[in-house]
Amino acid sequence: MSISKNKGRAIAKLIVATLVLVVTISLGISGYGTVPSLGNTFNPFLGVWTMANNAKPPVTQTLRLPGLNSAVTVAFDANGVPTINASSDHDLFEAMGYIHAHFRLFEMDLLRREASGTLTQIVGNSALSNDELELTLGLNRTAAAEWKKIGSKSALGKDLLAYAAGVNYQISQFKSNRNLPAQFKLLKYTPANWTPIDSLLIEGDLTQVLDFNVTSIDYQLLEKSLGYTKTMALFPVVANNPQAPYDLGPYKKAPLSPITQVIPGTTPNSTGRAIAAKTVMNKPKKRSSVKLSATSLKNVDLSILNWVNSSQPLLKSVGGNSNNWVVDSTKSANGHAMIAGDPHLHQSLPSVWYQMVASSPTIDISGVGIPGLPGILIGHNKNIAWSLTNTQNQATFFYQEVTSPSRPGEYFWKSKWRKMNVINYKIPLRGGGYKSYQVRLTVHGPILSKFGISDSVYWTGALPSGDLSAMIGVWRSSNFSQFRNSLKTWLAPTQNFAYADVHGNIGIVAPGIYPQVKAARPWLPLSGNGSNDVVGTIPYSQVPMVYDPPTHFAFSANQREVTSKYPYYIGTSANFFSNGFRARTIKKVLSSTKKVTMAQMEALQSNNVDLLASEIVPLIKGAVASSNPSGAFTLSPLYKQYLSSLEKWNYSMDTTSSAATIWWYFLQNYMTDTFGGLWSRSGVPTAKDPNLVVGTPSTALVEDIEAASLHPSSTGIFNTSITSGQSRNKIIFKAFVQTVTQLDKAYGSSLSAIEWGKVHKREFVSLAQVKQFSYGPFPGAGDSWTVDAADGNLLSTAGPSWRMVGELGVKFVGIIPGGQSENPISPLYSNQALAWRQGRYLPMVPTSASSAIALWTLR
Repeated sequence: MSISKNKGRAIAKLIVATLVLVVTISLGISGYGTVPSLGNTFNPFLGVWTMANNAKPPVTQTLRLPGLNSAVTVAFDANGVPTINASSDHDLFEAMGYIHAHFRLFEMDLLRREASGTLTQIVGNSALSNDELELTLGLNRTAAAEWKKIGSKSALGKDLLAYAAGVNYQISQFKSNRNLPAQFKLLKYTPANWTPIDSLLIEGDLTQVLDFNVTSIDYQLLEKSLGYTKTMALFPVVANNPQAPYDLGPYKKAPLSPITQVIPGTTPNSTGRAIAAKTVMNKPKKRSSVKLSATSLKNVDLSILNWVNSSQPLLKSVGGNSNNWVVDSTKSANGHAMIAGDPHLHQSLPSVWYQMVASSPTIDISGVGIPGLPGILIGHNKNIAWSLTNTQNQATFFYQEVTSPSRPGEYFWKSKWRKMNVINYKIPLRGGGYKSYQVRLTVHGPILSKFGISDSVYWTGALPSGDLSAMIGVWRSSNFSQFRNSLKTWLAPTQNFAYADVHGNIGIVAPGIYPQVKAARPWLPLSGNGSNDVVGTIPYSQVPMVYDPPTHFAFSANQREVTSKYPYYIGTSANFFSNGFRARTIKKVLSSTKKVTMAQMEALQSNNVDLLASEIVPLIKGAVASSNPSGAFTLSPLYKQYLSSLEKWNYSMDTTSSAATIWWYFLQNYMTDTFGGLWSRSGVPTAKDPNLVVGTPSTALVEDIEAASLHPSSTGIFNTSITSGQSRNKIIFKAFVQTVTQLDKAYGSSLSAIEWGKVHKREFVSLAQVKQFSYGPFPGAGDSWTVDAADGNLLSTAGPSWRMVGELGVKFVGIIPGGQSENPISPLYSNQALAWRQGRYLPMVPTSASSAIALWTLR
């Protein structure tokens, strides 16, 4: 059923949107800030007025699509979701490309440009730093290597070529009809033809968002400021609080599997290890004069932090957060296995995701995928369903290479001086011309430093992967064995694939590369002299996995997947894993529900209970009382009002809750009062590295707060040098007083003025960065740790980017925070946004020719 049925309202909305567009264009006619002048945009045949041609919902028609073997039908439902029926895989993939390009071409082009380092060409020098970072990381090199390995003659190669042919025919139609999407006209450029490498670039773009980070450098700065002992006490490998892992063991320590893939830009030696492409076999200096031990790695190149932190990927995420869970047939109310999934990414318009149903003789799938990549990433076929969350293992390792001023362009590795491999690029500039840019690579990967120090980065996302072939295998799977075997070639980003099937079985498996290094402290930057290199990965038979557990349900929410007894290193508590609150909430709800229904699965996805609040808020009243044992002072009415509000609270971050706002402000103060003094005394460089600021985004410190609050005498935080001897209750009382003062000053004494929805907003931001094309801001429920997650800001722009709930063999529903079209004046641009806000869903059902609002016949 369509979300918006009121035709009058839809027409009015279209008129208003058009007027907003006109105003926006009028303001920008001569250019403003980073927005270029519009020139021919007002031309009625070439300009943005052609946006109206692409704004209409699909209509029934027969369209030419050269290269098809047989006719393909595309039936659209009222929300623009296509059901594609093809008689061959080739025709199916070509139709997918054509449809993606028809509705999302600008998004596709923007993503491939970001990954290939060519954004500067269309938006100007503001994107130059981002382009340089992408060229350094080498998504373009990885995509080219993957395509070379796939080859045009393989089945996957033919699929990618067919997809590209569909995209390119739509581009040619847009050009010949002078009807390119308006964003291209606003930016005054024409998209190039699509290639299989472009699809692989977008795959790499998503990988980078989910598993590339600079946490090792954060650790290095913390160690220099706090000392190693305090750093590891507050940011330990295994978190100080419960994580609720899904794989409880028992575990087996098997030999490591080799990583045979080579980072593009280097070449393999006889053992398959990566070495520099060119080496100089000069007689090495004495090893003692050039050896750099791991313990002497004290220099920090802050240029790396500034560079990476200032980049703004289009597919932003909330630390890679997501939820999924599965319930087997014995715990389901109707006797069918059930699944739920909601990946947390940047909530943009158009949506990150495009929904479709697609079938051929070998493929029958329904779900969502990324425009530019054929098929779907999350969804179901006739027999199984799956959803993904980020595994959060450490995938990025920094190496400080051994270099010498007397040997420019060389580095010392395994007792020999070697030439760095040098790749020269020309970054195209807006308006013409190029900027020369050079990338240097060592055995470990590209040099990421800009000044002085030679820090290289080993990142699993730079290794050629087989993710697309793995997904096609998943689409064709009908049982867990086939599903798990298909995922063997999935390398990066590592993901928790939740699984359910029509036979009532459930499971989770986490495929991918888990690098193992020869180092006692792999979370810190490592010596590049060869003593700390990656030596292999966890064998696939030993990656985190559970199948038909005795609890009859399984869940992942970016928590640590295994217990502390797991025999392999997978990362630390500092930003690699979530703090376990969402996971524990899901576990609590499912454990306490005897028989689970679809309605309960949906309700759990919209659950706004803050588990940490439920543990700490009850401590506030006691802390206030203990700080005034003799009744020496009387609490003001406002203090009593705040305490009363907290006492009555159900710990749900609902938009109408005043207690939710009190809690959120209190927690910031509580964390600052607990750790801020230590940070100040130790000189932690928060001004230079925002990742180190004390606050709720710091996952490990939030875990420390939970553990220390509940067990104040055993964690070594309160009544110690960390807090200058202050007790838990004293700091809680101080934080509460600060909170009352802050909120009273900012909002006044009325509780209604501090309702969470008035303080905390959500916004679905325009991908084109045009404010008028965004949705919101609107009152936002949830916070960083509720199942219905929001990012850690009072204006949240990230959260559940797709919600899906399914009962295998019976019913699937889903919703995106936007719509299927990227055209801002299309009724399909944001038509699902209100339903998303209200926790409603749309049925995920194939659309027949008879029930379609429009039927395309592609010939």
